[in-house]
Amino acid sequence: MTLLHLDHADTLQLPVAGVGPFDSLHTLWKPSHYATGLEAHTRQSSWRTFRVGDLTAGVQLRYEDRTVIADIYTDGDYKPFHREQLTARLRASYGLDEDTAAFTSLAERVPAMREPLAALAGMRQSCPEDHFEIAVIALLLQNTTISRTTTMTRNLLAHHGKLVHFDGITLRAWFTPAELAEVTAETFKEADRLGYRANTLSNFPAFFVNHTGEDLQGENLVEAFQEIKGVGPYTAAVMASHASRDPAVFGIDVWNRKILARRIFDAPDAGPEAITRRMNDLFPGHAGTAALYLVEHEYLNDPVAPLLEPDSIGAWNSALENTTT
Repeated sequence: MTLLHLDHADTLQLPVAGVGPFDSLHTLWKPSHYATGLEAHTRQSSWRTFRVGDLTAGVQLRYEDRTVIADIYTDGDYKPFHREQLTARLRASYGLDEDTAAFTSLAERVPAMREPLAALAGMRQSCPEDHFEIAVIALLLQNTTISRTTTMTRNLLAHHGKLVHFDGITLRAWFTPAELAEVTAETFKEADRLGYRANTLSNFPAFFVNHTGEDLQGENLVEAFQEIKGVGPYTAAVMASHASRDPAVFGIDVWNRKILARRIFDAPDAGPEAITRRMNDLFPGHAGTAALYLVEHEYLNDPVAPLLEPDSIGAWNSALENTTT
């Protein structure tokens, strides 16, 4: 895979709304998220790739004085509409316009939330993926282990995505629906090792070429995603919960079910219906945010993909640049 070098194109100043606390570290980096090569984090900086229209963009993010500063690097002709799209995408991706006061007021009354609130006050949801990318991740998370999901993600990005270098960091970048359109289910199964997911993924490009993020705004996403052949209610719900950024919505998957049962029932496990009902009772209108805090706190001291030390970035770059599968 050819290494694509991105050039600096812009610097965005993105103020954080509201007057309450803002946890920049845990907004940009989530301890529960598995390694994809799409992003990297130290305590001081975060790097992330985005596909914006016809461009591949690399973004370096840092936080100063209630402002997220984003240095933008691209591979092509960076235009005003790219700036507008990236500004909107970053503000939405990291919840910079969200007010957490109502959630905090509810959470302070629930004993199970005391430690998460103390450790993560002001954390926002982070979802830098677009609807298509969320759908791919949700499919890869379905009924498997983190190790297996990581391997499938790595295969897809190495075989069909891009490898980019900017601001001293090397990262992977997503493929677009159009770029994936000619890939066969057989390739997904044999080369990318997706197993039964191969047939479902082969139906994604046509749907997302014809249903952009703008098209899906205001739609019932659970119903819309089930129009994709092979996507059932469970996967559609996980996809929708991340794509909508609705603070009331959360998807119950194999990763968080036992965590939430332990935290809110003091039990080793519980059914999805019971968990959903209890979370909605405790945090009306904010169950999704509450689930986020409980899950991230669980991984806080043992993150799936730990923060990088500044002196380890060279080793990170070499590992990505020397690995194509």
